[in-house]
Amino acid sequence: MSEFEIDVDRLREDMCNDLYGAFYAGGFGAALMEEAEIESASDEELIRIARKQGINLQKYIV
Repeated sequence: MSEFEIDVDRLREDMCNDLYGAFYAGGFGAALMEEAEIESASDEELIRIARKQGINLQKYIV
């Protein structure tokens, strides 16, 4: 996907929103720790984390 530009701001926001949902729905405390990692990740790290989580990056191509 390196030949495409990814909207990392939207990706980061969506990933954090998913984690907030996990935390508030199930009390999943580790979600807040992961949120901090996502917030501080570089663009490249964020894409790597998203791939590891199986997120479809195609919907973030601009």
